Amino acid sequence: MPLSSPSAPLPVLALGDLPIGEWAEVVGFDLSDREVEPLLERGLLPECRIANVRRSPSGDPVVEVDGVLIAMRRETASRIRVRRLPCTEG
Repeated sequence: MPLSSPSAPLPVLALGDLPIGEWAEVVGFDLSDREVEPLLERGLLPECRIANVRRSPSGDPVVEVDGVLIAMRRETASRIRVRRLPCTEG
């Protein structure tokens, strides 16, 4: 069986499943307009680069978008769809 082609798109996963320190591109939201609006206002837009930086003491993710750290609930992160970037450097 051949290895995957370098041009094959990388799989989409939930932001909450992105390993700490890896960068990804936002591809979509499984959230209501009311839930998405505050994220858009903070710069979390489709096609933006985002990194899962660390976890809060309660286990919720802290992400970086354009140099800004954003804390969010696990439930929200599980409904944000991202695609890993080929190069995981910020």
